[in-house]
Amino acid sequence: MKSPLKIASRSSPLALVQIDEIIRDLKALGRSVDYEILKIQTAGDMDKTTPLTQSSDDFFTDAIDQALLAGRADIAVHSAKDLPQHLNEGLKIFALTKTLDDKDAWAGRVHWKDLPPNPTIGTSSLLRQQQFLGLRPDARIVQIRGTIQERLQLVNKGEVDGIIVAACALKRLGLQKEIKDVFPWEGMPLQGQLAVVGRRGDQELEQLFGVMDVRRQYGKVTLVGAGPGDPELMTVKGLKCLAQADCVFYDYLLDVSLLKHAPQAEHIYAGKRKGEHSLSQADLSRLLKEKAFAGKRVVRLKGGDPLVFGRGADEIQYLRSYHIEVDVIPGISSATGIPSSLGIPLTARGISSSVAFLTGHEEDENKDHPRQVAVPEADTLVFFMGLTKLNVIVQSLKESGRPLTTPVMIVANGTRPGQQIVQGTLGTIEDSAHVHGLKPPALIIVGKTIEFYKSDGKKIFLHCGTHPQSYSRLGTIVHWPMIDIKPAALSKAQQQALQQAFESADIIVCTSWYAGENFVNAMRAVDPQADLSGKAFAVIGRRTAGALQEHGIKSAVVSREETAQGLFETMRRHWDLKGKRILFPRSNLPNPFLKEALAAQGALVTEITIYENTKPARRDLPSMDIEGVIFTSPSTVRNFLADYGKIPDSWQVLAKGPVTLKTLQEEGYHHASSLS
Repeated sequence: MKSPLKIASRSSPLALVQIDEIIRDLKALGRSVDYEILKIQTAGDMDKTTPLTQSSDDFFTDAIDQALLAGRADIAVHSAKDLPQHLNEGLKIFALTKTLDDKDAWAGRVHWKDLPPNPTIGTSSLLRQQQFLGLRPDARIVQIRGTIQERLQLVNKGEVDGIIVAACALKRLGLQKEIKDVFPWEGMPLQGQLAVVGRRGDQELEQLFGVMDVRRQYGKVTLVGAGPGDPELMTVKGLKCLAQADCVFYDYLLDVSLLKHAPQAEHIYAGKRKGEHSLSQADLSRLLKEKAFAGKRVVRLKGGDPLVFGRGADEIQYLRSYHIEVDVIPGISSATGIPSSLGIPLTARGISSSVAFLTGHEEDENKDHPRQVAVPEADTLVFFMGLTKLNVIVQSLKESGRPLTTPVMIVANGTRPGQQIVQGTLGTIEDSAHVHGLKPPALIIVGKTIEFYKSDGKKIFLHCGTHPQSYSRLGTIVHWPMIDIKPAALSKAQQQALQQAFESADIIVCTSWYAGENFVNAMRAVDPQADLSGKAFAVIGRRTAGALQEHGIKSAVVSREETAQGLFETMRRHWDLKGKRILFPRSNLPNPFLKEALAAQGALVTEITIYENTKPARRDLPSMDIEGVIFTSPSTVRNFLADYGKIPDSWQVLAKGPVTLKTLQEEGYHHASSLS
């Protein structure tokens, strides 16, 4: 390593203090260096009249960058917020430090709240100007430049009533006494952080300063598209990302059952819909940043595709401004997923050779004075978020020259339970939408390709259990879960008991897919090295056996009859159960038969609640012509009746398994039929 190390810097007192801070922090980490400082005047130091809004991106680094590239300096130390958005490709940030203070401070003769009318405020930052004017619209803003000491002199001379300045700058210079107030807003990206920059490829110096790089402690944010609504349209890659997440921020359009794929993660609702915001975009972005700063693997789960008519681009830009790693996992956009699910092509030979996607509402639009829609020249048009602005969209289409006979379709809650489809023309669609009482979210499709849609005429069944896809042969399945399955939160003592029971068990019994899946997950959390395949598993049904097979576990006994009685008889025929130690991971719901039957054979049974089966909150039944209902367990029957009182007389009632059928018959539904 060169000695002394040549450190390039601006020549202001603040810049020199920042070098001292870097050297001091490096020494605290056991790394000492001999160095000399090269004081360099940048364009920003020499030109104190050009407003920052009109200056170049490298206004405060240009000459220093050139010194590094030419080899006259070995490293440079900057205020990180002064770095250009796009660093010269020959340079690299070797380290970012933790922020000393990321807030903006007020330095004035009085507190800003005590200022007289029409005060004069000094700041060169456009963002700070806008933020202060939000507090004091009567303020007069003047552009100021120079060192911190030079700016403070403007206050002392009475040329301004006060200045807005980074709190960290005052603290680093020992001028804390000048801080009258700290503003509530978020400071500039990287404010209070220092950056060590060197030549790309200089591995020795990168390794030296890399030990103080705070980015090594950061987590990562992944924007994941959840698809148009149906949870089964989520990508495999997205599900894998959820399974590894520490924290999931999710939107209101999502099917919350997707969160079950991230049982270990913190779930934070970040819903945004017209007129109802759980979190402002600014607060949401800040929380994403803070979770990443804490080293978390963060998933931002968004409906559709994360970069189609959402705030995904804003979130990426914000996070990258803090040097947080951001990945994107695409999702099926509602613009393509919903029409495709209905057999509607957006383009078709001889009918439509172009398609345009439009948003019904712009971000800053006044809801009382909605803007006209600029209609592009395309054969097929797809409008997002346009239902509440339908009249304006229709009028805009008419004015664009589209005939009144132009086909129009509105799909509300596309691919979800309660999907509604209303067809019409440009001349009739408003009345049709009103008659059917459509509500957002809805997609509006305009064009001749709508004519490809044909209703299949199948019966519509409400499916109240799990795995609705298994019953698609019966008709159109609307998933309406009446049970909520989630992993049990095991205490330390319960985890130890699970491990002990597993190690001593001769047989492990799984009576459902959820029992198998949650048992494997729980064991991996307790003991990642446990050899699960070395145990004998007895399970109900092929689905449960298949779930275990995906984890490399082959079941010794699989009961064809999917009941506890059927599994018991199969186990009794296969093994002499006397003295066998049996681990029975199960739900929280009581079902004493299997344990009692096994114990009567002399088996030693240990039950552990591995997942919870609870009743979800009541929802109004979907406004569709439901013709039947499918129940997959006694609890789905009981929960449905608790919420809705009775099953409508006109519905066909189907039950999976004899126990579920018996529950329905005991409730008086003797016309219920059994499903295989």
